[in-house]
Amino acid sequence: MNWLTPLGFLGFIGLLILFLIYILKPNYQNKNISTTYVWKRSLKYRKKKIPISKLRNILLIICQVLIVCTCAFILAQPFIAGEDKRSANEKIIVIDASGSMLAEIEGETRFERAVTQAKTLVNETLDKDSAVSVILAGKEATFIRQRATADMRDTLLREMDALVDPNDFKCTYGASDIDGSMVLAESVLELNAKAEVVLFTGTTYIDDGKVTVRNVSDPGEKNVSIANVSATREDNFYRIEVDMISYGINYSGILNVKITGAQGTYGIGDSAQSLNNETLTFSCGVDLIKNERTKFRFGSKETYDISGLKIHAYDSIYCYIEEKDSLAIDNAYYLYGGTPQKLKIQYYSTLNNIFVNSMLLNLQDQMRDDWDIDIKTIKDSSDAILNGTGKENEIEFEGYDIYIFEHRVPDELPTDGLVILLYPDEVPESMGITLGSQKNLAGDGTAFTAGESHPILEYVNASNIRSTRYKTIPNYEGSYTPLLYANGEAVALAKNEPDSKVLILTFNFHYSNFPIIPEYPTFMINTLNYFIPTTFDKNVYNLYDKVVLHSRSELLTVAGPAFEETLEFKTTPAEIYVDVPGSYTVTQTPISGNKIVENFSVVIPEEQCDITRQVDTLTNPFFPTVIEDIDLDLVIYFAIALVTLLFCEWWLKSRDN
Repeated sequence: MNWLTPLGFLGFIGLLILFLIYILKPNYQNKNISTTYVWKRSLKYRKKKIPISKLRNILLIICQVLIVCTCAFILAQPFIAGEDKRSANEKIIVIDASGSMLAEIEGETRFERAVTQAKTLVNETLDKDSAVSVILAGKEATFIRQRATADMRDTLLREMDALVDPNDFKCTYGASDIDGSMVLAESVLELNAKAEVVLFTGTTYIDDGKVTVRNVSDPGEKNVSIANVSATREDNFYRIEVDMISYGINYSGILNVKITGAQGTYGIGDSAQSLNNETLTFSCGVDLIKNERTKFRFGSKETYDISGLKIHAYDSIYCYIEEKDSLAIDNAYYLYGGTPQKLKIQYYSTLNNIFVNSMLLNLQDQMRDDWDIDIKTIKDSSDAILNGTGKENEIEFEGYDIYIFEHRVPDELPTDGLVILLYPDEVPESMGITLGSQKNLAGDGTAFTAGESHPILEYVNASNIRSTRYKTIPNYEGSYTPLLYANGEAVALAKNEPDSKVLILTFNFHYSNFPIIPEYPTFMINTLNYFIPTTFDKNVYNLYDKVVLHSRSELLTVAGPAFEETLEFKTTPAEIYVDVPGSYTVTQTPISGNKIVENFSVVIPEEQCDITRQVDTLTNPFFPTVIEDIDLDLVIYFAIALVTLLFCEWWLKSRDN
């Protein structure tokens, strides 16, 4: 029992007043009186009632004492406090495992400091017989242990030690799932709304709400970062740009650049040297202002430091600094893709078709960032040339990625690349295709319709294509897919198998609007991307980006720092998510037999390089309203007792009269 107003116990002074009244009460004396018979009889009756009168007087005194005590208790306002088993000492610990937590000083990372301090808080909490939950905010938020008590202390501490095991370090290189961690914290707060949420991080939050943030960064930390490297064509030469930022300090140092497979020139005047697939290295001094992005350009009119650098192709650009700062993973940057893969096309026709030639030249220009297209054109109607026995400008049946035959087709088709047949006179029996008779229509001819949905027909409106001269394909065997129809009969087929890639168009370009409408270039670009796709869509990915791989062979392999063993893919497109920065190598051998090796790099997000980062608001979990157990107010019960005692005192007093 508790008392809201303990001064109310001064009401017990009333007991002294009551006792004083009884002490000062006048005593009546017995006197002798002459009596009659009636008086004697009355006196005899009263003598028989004396024992009961004494008991009534005692009860009357007890009632009066209890009345005074009850009044004193009421003045003190008694209550019984509600029982609340929820402890305000319970802790929900969130450990930030983002890339910036890898910043170190004197050999200790922020993440290691966070785990050490979190373990101390765990011990302090468990010593108070309370519970503790530990959440790791990595790529995805996960519980290390939920509402652990003192009997789980050793197990929990071992699990936290495992987070900083050098062989299985749990700190990531990318952004951490802080929002997800707060969602997990909510599940604990639903059980105990009094629990305290504590976040160990290196990020500064201007408004952290109800979460207790413990910043584990060190004032001595510094970081010099190569934020980005790009190469942009300018007047047919690459302009190389390197973005650098110094966090926390002003910096003066050296930027090193290594270019492999360089083709072009380097130097000015007599000192200029020719570069033919060579390795070029140079260094330049850099001065960085604290927290300001600075761009350094090489090989352009706006050159910052190096003059006379003119490179039209390269294999890789490697930029690095040797500064020993707090975060080493952003001190180097790889850039690939300066030498597009070679794509060889052989075009044979018995007639001079300007539409095909112009399209090949257009592809050569539009796709130069992805492909170095080499075109060989043959125009001859002799059988010797057609069958590869001519001495001059003869057809080659291997070594090309795309073979285009217009009108006349050889008896044996090449097998090491894509074969495109344009309005063929005949086709080899081995293709499993039967050509119908030629259709000659008047006027604008017939409009085509599309076959089933196909990547080659993406953004192509088949109804816009018309032709007055075409051949139908009434029968075809194997895995051919019909692309276009004329009056219900196929006029375009495609087959894409590892050992056989074929596209056949049986309408005459000279009698069709196809070469002069937008569908033509779209169709041809889609064809190239479908049969000979680029392996990946860019050369630099951010951490956790989805990398989509396309293969032109039966087997594609990927090797890099994120994988203990080389990954193998027999079916593409394949998707991978890379969680370790660095350089990755993709290898494949297409049906041409020429092994292809390509590279891409993965970098950490720029925000993780900023070890001085400030965030406006920290996402908070939902804190439920704390509903205390209701206290039991005893005043009403004492009031009932007081009324009862007053009634008893009145009744006893009335009996006395």
